[in-house]
Amino acid sequence: MIRDRLKKAARKAALKAFGMEKQAEDRVPRPKVDPGAEIDLSKIPKLVDGDGDTPGPNHKTRIGRTWVAAQMASGVSPILIDIRTPQEWTTGILPGALLLPGEQLKAQLDVLPDKKLRVTVYDSDGGTGSDALADWLRGQGWGMARQLQGGWAEWLEHGEPTRQLTPVDAARAQVGEPVGLSGGRRGVVQAISVSGSTRTYTVLADDGTVKTCGEDDLAE
Repeated sequence: MIRDRLKKAARKAALKAFGMEKQAEDRVPRPKVDPGAEIDLSKIPKLVDGDGDTPGPNHKTRIGRTWVAAQMASGVSPILIDIRTPQEWTTGILPGALLLPGEQLKAQLDVLPDKKLRVTVYDSDGGTGSDALADWLRGQGWGMARQLQGGWAEWLEHGEPTRQLTPVDAARAQVGEPVGLSGGRRGVVQAISVSGSTRTYTVLADDGTVKTCGEDDLAE
């Protein structure tokens, strides 16, 4: 009991010495919690996997979808590289993304911006090649290259903005569709360019090679 009195006296003296008496009076005491009381789980917000805003722009290898979405909304979106297959693009893409499946970007570095700017690589789920390609880009000097955490799946799951590919009028095949090539090979249309009435197809062949051809080169 004497010890409690001494502690109270010492606290009062300390508050007076530092001019903190008013703050102590205004402080609202914490409510006592009954350790045996039941917890109302409905009052606790649910945690959704991948629903945070991390990793942020200072992370060394990855970037979160909320950061990319915010940059996109502000008009300063990073260069987006979609490395999924052409068939996957038919479900949608991130607005403004460059469509370069697999490791095709390695042969087309001229499409990238200045090495000081941000580049974000995404795949279907954040684990099918985007990390390796982003790492390779950093090794080539694009120090701000990052993998989009969760990839297309997480982006779509949380309702972030997407874009559908626009069909090309009168084209014999659209992006993502399988086609036959002369010589008996098969492939998938990766891109279509139009110049007047001429349509040129970029086809990703089943053997991994990329072929550019006209409509006459597409087998029936």
